[in-house]
Amino acid sequence: MPISFRWRGVASLGALAVLCAATLIAARAEQRVPGLTGLDHAADVVQARQLLMTQIDEDMQLVDLAAGGKDFPLDELKSNANRISIVLGAFPHLFPPQTKPGPDEFSTAAAPAIWQDFEAFYGQTDAATKLAYDASQATTIEQFRDSAKKLRVACDGATPNT
Repeated sequence: MPISFRWRGVASLGALAVLCAATLIAARAEQRVPGLTGLDHAADVVQARQLLMTQIDEDMQLVDLAAGGKDFPLDELKSNANRISIVLGAFPHLFPPQTKPGPDEFSTAAAPAIWQDFEAFYGQTDAATKLAYDASQATTIEQFRDSAKKLRVACDGATPNT
């Protein structure tokens, strides 16, 4: 028995109502689940970026010494530079607005300037990431030292008081 035009219209409206309700429920659920934005765990995000900064600082020690003329195995230096490029690639993503320093907030050494012009910070960090990668690809110690000096300048400019 064929379905009448009227019943098809009712069924279509019913299906549309169910679809709208499901979309509304999903949208509201997304608002309740903050994900990795730092809404519920801002202090943990701050700690994560501090840990990454510690790793960058540790790896940069050897790189800085090499840039100053001290001799180390090139492969070891390149390995440090590679780790720095990887960590720097993730670093700017750990600065959601919820982690901006405030009077009643958690402790962070990150400069408010990061959030005032986040795109500039992001660009500086990206440039430093590329310089670290370039250093990791050096074929001579001289090439590495040149890249390491540029990397130090870029890191100092990209991470004010983080």
